[in-house]
Amino acid sequence: MKESVQKDLDRYIHYMRCHGYYASAYSSFGTDVADEVEHIMPEVLERFPNAILFGGQLVFPKANIFSNIFHNYTIFAVQRRFYSQGIPLVVLPIRV
Repeated sequence: MKESVQKDLDRYIHYMRCHGYYASAYSSFGTDVADEVEHIMPEVLERFPNAILFGGQLVFPKANIFSNIFHNYTIFAVQRRFYSQGIPLVVLPIRV
């Protein structure tokens, strides 16, 4: 799984660099997404002190119990943690 993730990240970096943009990628593995994102942020902020983070939240036209269970509000937990540390994070709605 780690090899697959690294391969995908390398592909995205290559794509961005081919279009004239600088790109860098970070990955982490664990059981809690918010903890993992918070864990890698010091390394990211050391390289990019003025970083602005972006995260997506799936928005369904008709939410039901399953959409709420499977597509939770992890990004908002991450946003709360970073807000208290003064790290800007923008949540983008993603319509499904």
